[in-house]
Amino acid sequence: MRVFFVASEAVPYVKTGGLGDVVGSLPPALHALGPDTFLILPLYRAIMDQSLELEHVMNGSVTLGERAFSYAVFRREQTYFIAQNDLFDRDGLYNTRDGDYSDNWLRFAFFARAALETIIALGGADIIHVNDWQAALLPVYLRELYPERHEKTLLTIHNIAYQGLFSADVVPQVGLPDSVFTIRGLEFYGKANFLKGGIVWADRINTVSPTYAREILTDEYGYRLNGILETRRQQLSGILNGIDYDYWNPASDNALPHLYSEGSLSGKTRDKESLLHEAGITTDPDRPLFVMVSRLVAQKGLDILLGALDAMMSLPVSLAILGTGDPGLEAALEQKAAAYPGRFILNRRFDENLAHRLYAASDFFLMPSRFEPCGLSQMIALRYGSIPVVRKTGGLRDTVQDVHPKTGLGNGITFDDATPSDFLEAVRRAVALYADQNSYRRIQSIGMGCDFSWQASAKEYLELYHAMEVTR
Repeated sequence: MRVFFVASEAVPYVKTGGLGDVVGSLPPALHALGPDTFLILPLYRAIMDQSLELEHVMNGSVTLGERAFSYAVFRREQTYFIAQNDLFDRDGLYNTRDGDYSDNWLRFAFFARAALETIIALGGADIIHVNDWQAALLPVYLRELYPERHEKTLLTIHNIAYQGLFSADVVPQVGLPDSVFTIRGLEFYGKANFLKGGIVWADRINTVSPTYAREILTDEYGYRLNGILETRRQQLSGILNGIDYDYWNPASDNALPHLYSEGSLSGKTRDKESLLHEAGITTDPDRPLFVMVSRLVAQKGLDILLGALDAMMSLPVSLAILGTGDPGLEAALEQKAAAYPGRFILNRRFDENLAHRLYAASDFFLMPSRFEPCGLSQMIALRYGSIPVVRKTGGLRDTVQDVHPKTGLGNGITFDDATPSDFLEAVRRAVALYADQNSYRRIQSIGMGCDFSWQASAKEYLELYHAMEVTR
């Protein structure tokens, strides 16, 4: 089987969030099971700056509307890069601090079309696996421009809140006929919706956890696409994401000053002591460290945290948050951090090494998300011996089991309602659990014993590919 992944980001080359983690780790996991897997990415400036040795494969040209775009294709191992400097040689992937690039509609329509042309030129595929709105027009181009081709397409929705919404007049400018702009096509409340195009034209649709696949069929979580998804319910499924257990491994993590494992946790204790000392947080062995590594946006429940923060800080806890996002939320958190010196540290930046150290140092990991398609952070936290405190939604519901009041078994602490009061009660339960170190160690051990590697999920994807009745 020959599979091409098409996505706008992937580790180790470029990443802004969980999409990059997933697309960087799933293709190698599938490759190990037998399929010949490849990945296509835009050649951004951030990739060019890495001075990688790239093999020039081919040149191409596509016409979108009345404009022709030349491009070059380069290869490194199983990854192909599409170079078009006018569109991708920029400071950011999608935006700057001032907002999204105004021509994102053109950049990613071009990317989808050029990726398709590249796959055809390279001999075709059995499966073309596109990810999120940035690649979602590829199934539209395939069926509208090449109806005789045999390739099957799978669209993975990593977060339905991001849809690629643009003015209706972009449709002819991206080289698509007027016939696609209908209520059963790209039209979405008068605008063109790229993600909807993928939902309608792809052979199958999936998302990144079983619970989220059910949630996006509802008014609450569907972001107004639940109606069109309902028409394709039989083609919709959910497969839980995994994490790379070689990369996320406290026994070999180069970012950690002290390594550890489930059977020997002394290194985790020293990692916590080192981080607290460097961050200027008061060291107290009876005070658990709560950590959050996240985009600072409403989806992640930052407003819920802020609503409970003063009451939370009245408990014997320390708090460290790493991330960037909404300026208003950043400012509110900065104000709170100033009110609790020595106990609350806010790092407003993206720092991969520090993220690793925070996972290792933390006793509890906070994810009060309003919605969470899958979530990788809770899986990483479990791997690093940090007990997740999460809201029961999406992939968090599928991966974190609440500590049972009678059996004392589970791998985390969960709460139901997206309210400061429910979140605060979960934090209080965590503090009580930490005070009972025997119970805490038991739950920590259960969490570190969980297996959220890609092995099981990759097999599910392979089964899904076969179910698409691929023929060559």
